[in-house]
Amino acid sequence: MSDPKTAFAQALAELRGRVPDRSDEAVARRASAVALPSGRRVPVNARRLGEWVAGQSVPRDFDAVLAVAMATGGVTGPAALRELWRAARRGSGRGGPEQREPRATRVVVGRPPSDAAALRDRPVLARAVDDALRAEDVRQVLLTGPGGVGKSQLATAVFHRARADVLVWVGARTRQSVLTGYARAWRALVGAEAGADDEAQADLFLDWLRTTTTPWLVVLDDVDDLAEPAGLWPAGDAGRSLVTTRRRDAALLRPDVRVVPVGMFDPDEAAAYLSARLSVDPRHSPAELVALADALGCFPLALSQAAAFLIDTGIGVRGYLDLLADRRQRVADLFPPSSPADEHDDTVAGTVRLAVERASTLAANALDVLGLVAVLSPDGVPEAVLLDGGRNLLALRALHRLNLVTHVGRVEAHALVQRAVRDLVPDPAAVAAAAADALEREWASADPDTAAALHRNAEVLRAVAGEHLWDGGMHPVLLRLARHLAAIGRPAAARDVAVALLARAVEPRDVVVLRTEVARSTGDLGDTTTALADLTGVRALAERDLGRGDLATLWAREHHARFLMETGRIEAALAEFTDLIADGGLPAAHPLVVEAEDNRALCLGLAGDVDGARDAATALVTVLRTELGPRHRQTLRALVGLGRWIGETGDAPAAVATYREAVEGLEAVVGRGAHDTFIARHNLAYWRALAGDLDTAIAEFDDAAADAERALGERHPTTLTYRGNLAFWRGVAGDPRAVEHLAALRRVVEDVFGPDHPRVLRTRQQRADLLHRAGRRAEAVDELRAVLVEMTRVQGENHPRTREAADLLDGWTGR
Repeated sequence: MSDPKTAFAQALAELRGRVPDRSDEAVARRASAVALPSGRRVPVNARRLGEWVAGQSVPRDFDAVLAVAMATGGVTGPAALRELWRAARRGSGRGGPEQREPRATRVVVGRPPSDAAALRDRPVLARAVDDALRAEDVRQVLLTGPGGVGKSQLATAVFHRARADVLVWVGARTRQSVLTGYARAWRALVGAEAGADDEAQADLFLDWLRTTTTPWLVVLDDVDDLAEPAGLWPAGDAGRSLVTTRRRDAALLRPDVRVVPVGMFDPDEAAAYLSARLSVDPRHSPAELVALADALGCFPLALSQAAAFLIDTGIGVRGYLDLLADRRQRVADLFPPSSPADEHDDTVAGTVRLAVERASTLAANALDVLGLVAVLSPDGVPEAVLLDGGRNLLALRALHRLNLVTHVGRVEAHALVQRAVRDLVPDPAAVAAAAADALEREWASADPDTAAALHRNAEVLRAVAGEHLWDGGMHPVLLRLARHLAAIGRPAAARDVAVALLARAVEPRDVVVLRTEVARSTGDLGDTTTALADLTGVRALAERDLGRGDLATLWAREHHARFLMETGRIEAALAEFTDLIADGGLPAAHPLVVEAEDNRALCLGLAGDVDGARDAATALVTVLRTELGPRHRQTLRALVGLGRWIGETGDAPAAVATYREAVEGLEAVVGRGAHDTFIARHNLAYWRALAGDLDTAIAEFDDAAADAERALGERHPTTLTYRGNLAFWRGVAGDPRAVEHLAALRRVVEDVFGPDHPRVLRTRQQRADLLHRAGRRAEAVDELRAVLVEMTRVQGENHPRTREAADLLDGWTGR
């Protein structure tokens, strides 16, 4: 018959077995929350629960046993369970200290951290660890992640719910602490006396692990320097080891090791943690806690310290969020040692500093590279920006190995880690300048996807270090911001950025280029009259301060000439473009020359010389094919212009063939969703329609409109243009709903651009055209007359669109 202590342990194990899917931590928390028949609540520790179930110890208070019974489903005979408990207590030497009880079937050595306040279960990670520990081909489980994400707490939970006969927890920061832990384990196993040589006893313990058939689990917590546990890794078929570390070096990654990455809380976990931890203070609303979790990037250590800081100081969440938003505040002051985290012996700033110091032992320039990361986007820095031709590869990999960054194709870092690093950088101005130089270097030859990533990084750099990018004038990368937005069809955003930069510009060149960008964006938004007036002043300023042949002046002149053309002054614009090309002295493939040549061809065509326009566009494409190659983005863009004039000369099928070549090339070079590709796809569908292939054209408009909405958004100008032409050509094909679709679209376009915008007027003209085709002629004539009045007022009577509407009206009225 079993002894009373074993009988009680078996009874308790049966109760515990009712909820096998629950961890000891979960059962202990549930038991602690149970109100007993007496009304009393008894705290139950997860580690103690594991010891009771294993027969290692007996609880001092039966109410703790009753709480566990009630938490696992209740008990019909508490009196019998009480008698088992009493017998077990008598057998264990009632009233004596538990550590003097005879050793039962288990050996537990070492003291894991206590459960953190408001501990999160993290069931997905817990299952991953448990599955790994049960896998036949796994001998070691590696919990790796940045400092302060809860690796030790996760390992503690594993330790408490483990059913191995020998459990050993070892602090592994130093070699001596590992030797001491192993020696203690050996003494506990064999009853040896303390005082013997730790290293010899550690060797005996490691040898026992290799040869025993007794199930064991050894936890090595917080391995920092891989040289410290060298030669001391546990091994043996009967057991498993669990390692927590911020490292992810090759030395740790072996075939029999299962890696479980431990990262930040998800948003729900973070908000739930704060809600539980701050339940003692009802001032904080759930919405505020969600905002705080988001501001801290769901970083567990930061959440823990922030909660302690709020409790200790009495500050509210909103006040603390204001402190976080103030970039003058140092991380060390936002998360001070005076408000420590639960069971974590360091602060956010200290954790980052320690990791940086360790990385610097692997690569001397680790902090230099991390400084660049710290002022760029946390969501992803193109690796070429940081590698600098491969010279920084070792440093970048050292940062990856220490979990300060994640380098897999691109480089990511937590925003709070970045902020802590910025506090460590000795010369912020030099770091900002170096980051800006690296972005500018890569942007010069970037594809559209890379350019989009560089734009995000430049925006972050401007926000966190903008004041350092104006020494001696505006850094060129800042101008890239507005130009990139303009190039992808976001003129309003481009104007806003240029206006913000202009507010602090003082150097004449900076003023000229930024005023040029503001005016260009204003014109692209439809206010061509204001754009032309502004550019007239900018051009005069540039010629006076910089000279007629300066590149900034030439760009101002190019945009000035373009808006002369846009406002209907075609002959004057043609002369300006011709003079500009002659004055610049730039290579034939220079972007300014290409744009001017393309616009010169456009002027020829708008002036009625469509053959001259076609010849000029053909000459430009020929030059670019020679200088840049047939698949260069500039060449393909010029091909888009050529397609129009081929069509305007009367050869619509040849125009379609030209646009097909441009679309195929752009899809291959810059991607199907790039802005240039969308323009080419639109023009291809348009000329298919004019060539009479309405079914194919409508299908292409429909397909491209859906792509544009996904890539750019439903209210983006390109998307709206597609939707307008899709509705129009459907109406031409006989769809009676097209008129109403254009009416609905007009309301959206007016909401986006305003009622006088040329896009609105174009939509109204198309609707009038469909009304006329549907036989509603009087209504169509009235609408087009009203549109023509607005076009003349907004664009001028000589504007191509105004003339087109006037010719259409004349055709309807027979004038």
